[in-house]
Amino acid sequence: MGVVEYWIVDPLENKVTVCLLNQSSYKQTVFIEDQRIISRTFPELTLTAQQVFSA
Repeated sequence: MGVVEYWIVDPLENKVTVCLLNQSSYKQTVFIEDQRIISRTFPELTLTAQQVFSA
């Protein structure tokens, strides 16, 4: 389908996984606590995993 980036938000483990398309497979990066989420789609984003779950 060519989805460049998608996120998996896991409230049970308080983590955000960002999956980036790399040719034909996805590279996953996990963000927890006060780690700033890095997004290729939204480079100006200044959101941490902790902020996602406290909203």
